[in-house]
Amino acid sequence: MELRHPFIVAIALGVPGVGKTTVLRKLVELAEREGVKVRVVNLGDYMLKEALRRGYVDQRDKIRYLKLRQQLELQIHAANAIIAEASKTLKEGDILVIDTHAVIKTGIGFWTGIPRILMETFKPDILIVIEASVEEIISRQQRDTSRYRKDVSKPEIVKSLMDQTRTLAFAAALMTSSLVKIVENKEGKIEETARTILEALKGLM
Repeated sequence: MELRHPFIVAIALGVPGVGKTTVLRKLVELAEREGVKVRVVNLGDYMLKEALRRGYVDQRDKIRYLKLRQQLELQIHAANAIIAEASKTLKEGDILVIDTHAVIKTGIGFWTGIPRILMETFKPDILIVIEASVEEIISRQQRDTSRYRKDVSKPEIVKSLMDQTRTLAFAAALMTSSLVKIVENKEGKIEETARTILEALKGLM
């Protein structure tokens, strides 16, 4: 059984509003300066593309209100597509970073964004949990008007999602013998956060 892909696989996790996507954009920039190839893909983008093709939704934020079996179908499709593409474009020593959420609040409960079947496909070397203070996260959510996040913007919900993210990251690491790296994305410290992640990834090369 193949334990790992030739390229390094990292899964970046964080609650909505933590600034994950912005940090990962800076990560790519820093890596490029050092001649390190980092490709960042968003699992949700792949899910949305397939959900639109199937006529399940007409916008991204509706995916988490689909039936759970539909969500799982989309997750599996997205994971397979990501690895298939990466296998064609990345070589040993290159880094694939998958931007996703460990836990998703649905209309009837919480759904994991990193179920076992996805972990078996991704075979991650490391799971990176990006965190921030509850106050910072809510402030960032309020500034981002491009997404609907009112149902995940109460302090107690943000704190709960953060706790669940940590728990699920370690559970996934247990399944896949992966590392877990927890980094704090403080306000105004995006480059510092990205640098911390890059150094962790370089340690796996």
